[in-house]
Amino acid sequence: MKSNVKKSIIQAPVLAVALLCTIWLPMHRVANAAGDPVRKSDNRAKAPSVQLLDVKPADASGNIYYLLCAARTSSAQPSAQLSAGFKIKNNESDPLTLTSIVYSYVRNGQPVVKIMTLDINDITKKEIAIPSGATFSWQNSRDYHQVDNALLVESPLPASLSIKLNFRGYNEPFEITRNLKPYANQETGGAYAFPGRESDLRINEYWYSYGGHGGGSQFYAYDFKAIGWDEAKKEWAGTFPGTDGSKNEHYLAYGKPILAAADGIVVDFKDGVKENEGNKGGGSGGGNWFKINNGKETVCYFHMQPGSLTKSLMKKGAVVKKGDVIGKLGNAGGSSEPHGHIQVIDDPDADGDGDTRPLNFTGIYIIDKNELDKPDPNAAWEKVEKMGLPFQLDRRCMIWPSAKKPCWYPSGKAEIAKHGIAEANYQEEFNKVWSCGYYPVWVDAYDVAGKTFFNTIFRYNKDNFDVTARHNMTKESYQAEYDEWVKQKGYRLQQVDNYNDAGKLKFAAIFIKKPGQATAQPAYHGVSPETHQSLFEKYTGEGYVPVNVSVTSVGGKLYYAAFYEKRNVGGVILKSFLSQQGYQDKFDEMKAKNWEQVYINAYHHEGQTRFSVIWYEKSGYSSYAATRKSSGDNYQDKWETNTGNGLLTRCVTGYDEGGKHWFAAHWAK
Repeated sequence: MKSNVKKSIIQAPVLAVALLCTIWLPMHRVANAAGDPVRKSDNRAKAPSVQLLDVKPADASGNIYYLLCAARTSSAQPSAQLSAGFKIKNNESDPLTLTSIVYSYVRNGQPVVKIMTLDINDITKKEIAIPSGATFSWQNSRDYHQVDNALLVESPLPASLSIKLNFRGYNEPFEITRNLKPYANQETGGAYAFPGRESDLRINEYWYSYGGHGGGSQFYAYDFKAIGWDEAKKEWAGTFPGTDGSKNEHYLAYGKPILAAADGIVVDFKDGVKENEGNKGGGSGGGNWFKINNGKETVCYFHMQPGSLTKSLMKKGAVVKKGDVIGKLGNAGGSSEPHGHIQVIDDPDADGDGDTRPLNFTGIYIIDKNELDKPDPNAAWEKVEKMGLPFQLDRRCMIWPSAKKPCWYPSGKAEIAKHGIAEANYQEEFNKVWSCGYYPVWVDAYDVAGKTFFNTIFRYNKDNFDVTARHNMTKESYQAEYDEWVKQKGYRLQQVDNYNDAGKLKFAAIFIKKPGQATAQPAYHGVSPETHQSLFEKYTGEGYVPVNVSVTSVGGKLYYAAFYEKRNVGGVILKSFLSQQGYQDKFDEMKAKNWEQVYINAYHHEGQTRFSVIWYEKSGYSSYAATRKSSGDNYQDKWETNTGNGLLTRCVTGYDEGGKHWFAAHWAK
């Protein structure tokens, strides 16, 4: 993802950005114009008269800053990336001819020497002329990995750096030696938040970022996008399955919110730049962007969708809070595909201009993509605190933007819903979702061709409700669980389902304790239709309304499990023996009356599909959608559409017709 956001850090006649070679040499040697080692016995003039005017980035004591990069995995060691620039003046009366620039440091007691490419725009150039009295600026940088002068250093990290400039006709180089120091951003904690949210990731999806893609002002910048697991191909991809990347909408990252990495004020912005399409490239510059200053540094966010920039922030001086949504990830400007771009500049005067600075993140986990061959929160993820991302070629990082360890499911989502889970896998899948901070609000069991399957709905447990869930219970064991959790511990039923498990009557239930729960909740389970009817009339006569009425057929007999609460819902209609057509007719009738379905349970009895359905006159829903008979794929499509529109799944029930899985459900908000 090449980003053409160009701004030189140090103005120079020539910028060199390429890796020529990294070699080991004895400390008493340097390279002459011909590339041969020059020995001290050579009878030539010593170093030329050159004045050092500046070295940067550096602190007030002259220590050169570098980016301390997090380890690629929890079993690896941190690394570093260094781009150091200098400015000199030729104090000789004659022009000087610069023949080589050599950066070196000592690692494990041995010198490491890197001879730089003088000019990344013309790699054939072997010398640079500096007129008498002229100044010359240069910085080791890169050109999108085509040529790379960057210093990429593995642990143990060196304490100092030597920069030697060799000139034709001089026996000794002009040498700059400085101590090295990891850079801490001028931000609380010395680092920034990642500009993407965990909750905006899909299941089996991660943020994906790398640095080292540019030079100049982009040397320490990061491009970022999203990458997900393609289960069919068993590989990682940045696009949705079945797409070719020719459209922006093909990309997983496209349209995801971009967040402010820190508090600050808007110093500049740009909107209205047309996007490129898919992977076709085009455009130039940063596209649509914000520059937000924290008083000392400015964070730049590029390539956003036109028209997506937060309107209230589109004025200079607008106050931004860390975590605010500032726009949507797009494909505008110099962008080869949808992605985001973030970089930091030194900008104490808040004019939106300044030298590049290393960019540290905090409160995230990363792992080298090459070490993650499938989604796995238990892999060797490394926690990042006040460090940059690794910059090695092809060592791109998966990112979990949370201070908590990675999990199977991103936290903070409105819901996680799973359908058609085989009984053998149900507990494992349930535990995965549960362990990521979600709690169940719905469980539905059904059978297809004699095998049991489950549908579940989870909500993010931001309020830390106490919840217990059980399944595979007999009538007796369910009663024991009910007595313990409801009668003894003060929980209430969230949901109960009875089902046919290979010819046996079984129960699944969710018990919850939370503020505002019903003070009374009459309930029964495993009763006949006649007993159910009698109890229904009793409890509704006392002012209760049915919340849950599950029906199943075992051995040709119907069994009911239900509970009731006192709710202000106006009228109530319960139909527990509806056929497919009967359900559709009743649904249409109730919809015409503006009554809304609040519960549905499907079951098989005497070879036919039946439905138990509850409608309330006053459900409290403002928007509503439902399906009666959807295949697994069709149901998934409807789930994505409806939840994408802000609705939540309220009920989903499965059933067998023709040996196939079918689903009925409704969504509301």
